[in-house]
Amino acid sequence: MSVEENRESRPVRKKRKLRWGRLVFVLLVLAVLLTGAFWGTVWIYDNFINPPKVDVVGASDKITQNEKLNKRINILLLGIDDGDSDAAPDEPKRTDAMMLASFDPGDNKVALLSLPRDTKVQIPGRAGWDKLNAAYAYGGVMMAKQTVANLLQVPIHYYVLVDWRAFIDVIDLIGGVDLYVEKDMYYEDPYADLVIDIKHGYQHLDGKRAGEYVRFRKDELGDIGRVQRQQKFMKAAAAQIFNIDTVTKIPALFSTVDRHVETDMNTLTMIKAANSFKLFGDEKVKSGMLYGNFDDTEGISYWATSREEVQKSLDEIGVPYMKDDEDEQE
Repeated sequence: MSVEENRESRPVRKKRKLRWGRLVFVLLVLAVLLTGAFWGTVWIYDNFINPPKVDVVGASDKITQNEKLNKRINILLLGIDDGDSDAAPDEPKRTDAMMLASFDPGDNKVALLSLPRDTKVQIPGRAGWDKLNAAYAYGGVMMAKQTVANLLQVPIHYYVLVDWRAFIDVIDLIGGVDLYVEKDMYYEDPYADLVIDIKHGYQHLDGKRAGEYVRFRKDELGDIGRVQRQQKFMKAAAAQIFNIDTVTKIPALFSTVDRHVETDMNTLTMIKAANSFKLFGDEKVKSGMLYGNFDDTEGISYWATSREEVQKSLDEIGVPYMKDDEDEQE
């Protein structure tokens, strides 16, 4: 067979036209995948391999460098002042709730110490006495950290600042919380457009009603009664959050936290804390309130505490602190 005949017998291959639309689509998909992979790698590196260092806050270098005191993760929880605040919209907000959450990642132990917002303290850089909830208004998170560190003589490693909206959204996301309400609660403030009306007995509280329960303070114990209710509610809510039925709602919970919660904790630390916190309600979890007494001798209503009462509060929930007469914990 001649060369010419061989060429004629071969099937003619049509040249395929290059479809630019398809090519552009493929390139875009590759670009998205590569970009996602790059930023995913950056996120993993920043949060797990080389997370940003957060300076420990303490009353002294002996506290911030003490190995035993720093084995735990101490987190200052701050709740921003609620809607019935007397402050003008452009004024710095005071914290409506403050709590020290102390985690022992090794033993999965959790300790919670509620700090009444009227606690009588000395705020760094200011003369005289102030209420604890003013620290954030005067100097933001760092001032709040320093004031609590000075009061308790413990290192503060991180903070979590919660928008009030987050509380309501989270409770609604988990389907509400079942709680025994210890008494009838009624309060009306037409100026703040606020009405609280919760009946005594077992109740199913959605986000709005849960917010009313933990904010109620119009009784003989005032803010102290509210602190006790906050701890009671937190235990009930935590049991609900870590229920297996809530697992499917975790993405929505993370989304809410991302929108309404500010923190300097990296992802790895949050995972460690959550791993301990899931045991809430177990015998390894201890909670309490800062011991003290009502004090209005200066014409201002304070919650006055002493060094002995602070130490007793920390001893009961197992949080180590720097003692006055020693440089290191024994």
